[in-house]
Amino acid sequence: MTHTSRKIGSVQRAIDILNLFDAQAPELGTTEIARALGLHKSTAASLVSTLAANGFLNQNSNTRKYRLGLRLIERAFAMLDQFEIRQVAYPALQELRDQWNETVNLAILDGSDVVYIERMLGTKALGMRSEVGRRALAHSTALGKAILSCYPLADVKAFVAAHGLRAVTPKTITDPEKFYAELDKVREQGYAIDDEENEIGGRCIAVPIFDHAGNAIAALSVSAPTARLPMAEVPQVGAQVRETAKIISRSLGYLPRSF
Repeated sequence: MTHTSRKIGSVQRAIDILNLFDAQAPELGTTEIARALGLHKSTAASLVSTLAANGFLNQNSNTRKYRLGLRLIERAFAMLDQFEIRQVAYPALQELRDQWNETVNLAILDGSDVVYIERMLGTKALGMRSEVGRRALAHSTALGKAILSCYPLADVKAFVAAHGLRAVTPKTITDPEKFYAELDKVREQGYAIDDEENEIGGRCIAVPIFDHAGNAIAALSVSAPTARLPMAEVPQVGAQVRETAKIISRSLGYLPRSF
C-alpha cells in the first residue's frame, strides 16, 4: 500500500490550508482559502475553525482573516530540538558570529531546498535574511552547494534532473555543466560561495559539516551584504568557516585522516 492510498482527505485538506500561507500571503480569508483549494465555503470554514481552535491558525480581529498560529512555532521548535547538530554546533556558531559580527547560518538539505535550522545575527544593520525554518533552493545558495559538493557526480546529476536549476537572480547558475564545474571548484578551494545567486546584494560562504560516518549532513555559512564582504576577504572568511565546520564535525564524531 502506498503513502498516497493511506491519505485521509480531511487531514490533507487541513495541511493544504496551512501550506497556502507564506510571505506573499500572510493572511487569508475563508473565501480565499476555499477558492484556492476548490472547496465549498462551508467545508473550508469548518476546517479553518478546527485549525484555529487548536492554535494552528489565528484570526485577525480587525480584518477577520487568518494567519498562521503560534502552535506551529511551538511544534517547529520541538522538532528543531531533536537535531543533535543544532545543539552541538551552538557554541561554535556563537564564536564565529562574534568574530565576524555577521549573520551565521546552519542548514540541512531537504529535497531541492536547504532549510535553515539555526541562525545568529551580528549587530550590524542590514544583515542578510535567513530566518529559522526558511527554505531556499539548494543550487542557488552556498549552503546547498557545500553539501552537494560532497555527493558523487551521478547523485548530483540525479538531483539536477529531478529539481532543475531555476534562476533565483540573474546570477544564479542555471547551466548543468557550469554547476558541476562550480562544485568542482568548491571541492578544490574547500568552501562554497554564493555571489548574489540567491539574493541580489548578498554574498555567502559555506562549508559542509560531517557526521561520524562521514556523511555531509549540514552546512555552515557566514553571509553579509557584498559591500561588507568584498571578494578580497572571501578566502580569509572561508578559512575561518572551514575551521568552525571542522570543530562541529569532530564534535559529531567525524575523525577523517585529513579535513
